[in-house]
Amino acid sequence: MAEQLEVVKFRDLIEVQSIPRLVPGVEKPTIELKGQDFRNVERILINETEVDQFIIINQYTIYAQLPDAMGKISTVEVISSNFTKTTTASKLEFSIGNKTKTISGILKLTQLFVKWLLQSPGSDIQNPNRGGGLQELIGQVTDSRRMDGIVSIMTRSIQNTVGQIRSAQINVPNLPLSERLLSAELIDFDTYAEQMEIRARIQLISLAGDDAVTSLEL
Repeated sequence: MAEQLEVVKFRDLIEVQSIPRLVPGVEKPTIELKGQDFRNVERILINETEVDQFIIINQYTIYAQLPDAMGKISTVEVISSNFTKTTTASKLEFSIGNKTKTISGILKLTQLFVKWLLQSPGSDIQNPNRGGGLQELIGQVTDSRRMDGIVSIMTRSIQNTVGQIRSAQINVPNLPLSERLLSAELIDFDTYAEQMEIRARIQLISLAGDDAVTSLEL
């Protein structure tokens, strides 16, 4: 199976089921987080601010120190170092990092799809028609109460990218079924007016039947 350098890092968002209490007997305010599987957590963000210190107590419990001057807790993101296809989704980070890593299978397919989905047509002189053009949505001014047009653009971009990848893969011999794209669809879409963000979840399925859900923030 051919491998590829990882340049789009997928980090699973682990669902936080509850925040039962402030941890007693510690110097700085620290909250207890409860979830399903915290064994491979590498980062925690509270109100989009990264937590300086946290302790994995066990598979289901984490103690996370609140960032300075933290008011009401609005959002908590617990990010795993693994790509485990959780029910929440995977967050994207575009970097190679200090330690390079090669990928294959559904992860390689997902990386290819995201790169092509965001690419603007005409940006590659060798393949001028390639790209779903989704990156062009970033920075557009729109009414958060009327998002039908944005959803249509995203759906069309996804469909165009699916068609492009399928066509390109026809002429690739010996490509594993786990790296051949069967389908991709928009399964969830939310707007966050205060953060001026659009967050979408896209599900990919390979010809091998493997699936992955990735989350995009625009």
